Amino acid sequence: MLIWFRKYGSILRASIITALEYKVNSIVGLFAIFTGLLIEYLIWSMVYETQTIIDGWAFNRLIAYIFLSMIIGQLKSSWVTSHEMIMQIRQGFMNQYIVKPISFFSYHLMNFIGTNILYYIPYTILFIIAPIIFEGLIFINFIQIPFFILALLMSIYLSYSIYFFMVCFAFWFGEVRALLAAYNIAMFVLAGQIIPLDFFPEYYINIINYTPIPYLIKFPVDIAMALEINFNQWISYMLIGVLWCIVMRALSGLVYRIGIRRYEAYGS
Repeated sequence: MLIWFRKYGSILRASIITALEYKVNSIVGLFAIFTGLLIEYLIWSMVYETQTIIDGWAFNRLIAYIFLSMIIGQLKSSWVTSHEMIMQIRQGFMNQYIVKPISFFSYHLMNFIGTNILYYIPYTILFIIAPIIFEGLIFINFIQIPFFILALLMSIYLSYSIYFFMVCFAFWFGEVRALLAAYNIAMFVLAGQIIPLDFFPEYYINIINYTPIPYLIKFPVDIAMALEINFNQWISYMLIGVLWCIVMRALSGLVYRIGIRRYEAYGS
């Protein structure tokens, strides 16, 4: 384990140094969050003009949900890192991962974390001031914070594993960015990033409960906005989420091993 941290820690440091050269990215990311939130605020303001509660959601609570879900959605997105992985596969730059004892998965996981480091700082500040902005709606109990952090880390790892799984199909199809774009658009809606899953039909909720989707956005937000502390439920959901992380890591690893053998057989 110590060797792993030494090896990939250097990759993380290099990624952070590179990210610091592009500080404007964090500003753009924050601008996107507030722009999206403003658009959602204006749309839902019109919807709530004729009613105060929709499916059990008051206006302020819904905006708080969207505020959190947009930040989490930004933090878990591996679009840029996925693009880099796809280009390495397409352009035949995989030999370094074959010759050297470097994991393609772990290398780009550290790269993903490092390049996003500038997002983590301002978003952490937003999480800190969120209970002030949305008083009585977010983090009403201190114990929610460590559970939320664990759920958020799980969401980021799970999301990265899903992206990696799709990226590996580049060994066969070359161009899979359209697949990733379709996934991003679908998850923007279906994972509850712009609208709570409570607004969806019951049959849909029953279906996605058997998928990793609720653990990408809904589970971390539910913890942050919980009105009551339910340790047993949170722990059980956390265990299911960890199980999904293991499953997606195993599946992505299997597809990668098959793909890299194909790469070696054809030379690129």
